[in-house]
Amino acid sequence: MTLRRKYALITGGTGALGSAIAQRLTEEGTTVFASYLLEKELALLAEPLRNRLTLVKADVTDESQVVSLYDALLTKAAHIDIVVNTVGGFLPRKPLTEVSMSEWDLMMNINLKSAFLSTREALRRMQGQPYGRIVNISAMVGLSPAAGRAPYAISKAGVSLLTEIVAQDVKGTGITVNAIAPSIIVTPANLTSMPDEDSSKWVKPEEIADLVCYLCSWAAGAITGTTIKAYGGV
Repeated sequence: MTLRRKYALITGGTGALGSAIAQRLTEEGTTVFASYLLEKELALLAEPLRNRLTLVKADVTDESQVVSLYDALLTKAAHIDIVVNTVGGFLPRKPLTEVSMSEWDLMMNINLKSAFLSTREALRRMQGQPYGRIVNISAMVGLSPAAGRAPYAISKAGVSLLTEIVAQDVKGTGITVNAIAPSIIVTPANLTSMPDEDSSKWVKPEEIADLVCYLCSWAAGAITGTTIKAYGGV
């Protein structure tokens, strides 16, 4: 499997998951652009990887910034071949009666709106290409809802449905659109927020990265409109 001479954008590419995907794609010879929002994210990025990425600051919940992000990329790359949307977040478990409007909007914006905007702008620029790959990150609770997870689960279910619909829009064009639904990913944030959980059952970022690479390969050209369950031992 090789992805040489491909250009990729990873939204949230400096995060725990995004950086693992960036690392894996660069190993395959891909030129990787990574969006980030907070300066402190850069300090967590390993120096060898940071030197191989083109970093672009952008709030991918803001339409104008997403458009500008893609326009900027095309001044540095001949085309955009691969887009992996990893930006996302979650809320502590609580019943719907205790969910505020701001919490609801936060989940819809950071999880669903970001994926919508990036996917839309990617497709606008991929049209006419013989190859294109878009991979979104959904979640287990988006497919198997759990109590107390309404805003997060619904936003992630929306990501899976968006993926399926867009795949139908571009069917037969050489562009595929898929999603991956992890259970719990081994990240510093998750380890801190769930210290009593058995993290040995969680999914490693590198495992998601390997799956992303496969979905981006020519070999996976027949796979589209699918949300792949990556639940590990959860």
